[in-house]
Amino acid sequence: MKTHHEERVREVISILEESPKDAYDVASQMTWDVHYDSWRVFPVQQRFFATGEAFAHLRFLEEKKVIVGQIKGKRIVYSSK
Repeated sequence: MKTHHEERVREVISILEESPKDAYDVASQMTWDVHYDSWRVFPVQQRFFATGEAFAHLRFLEEKKVIVGQIKGKRIVYSSK
């Protein structure tokens, strides 16, 4: 379990190095065990759970001061430092 968390953290940081994103956008670029041709064809429930997992990792990284979250409109957008 610890290895999975560490891999996810590295993946999220890598995704944010490209550009700032919200949790949904981060989730859409993460690697998942379900296999669909694209994020757009993921079942809605899977996108919901994936976004929740992405958000949990983003909050963890924000608490550790590895990334920064900013409210922009109705979204929280995260960026690497």
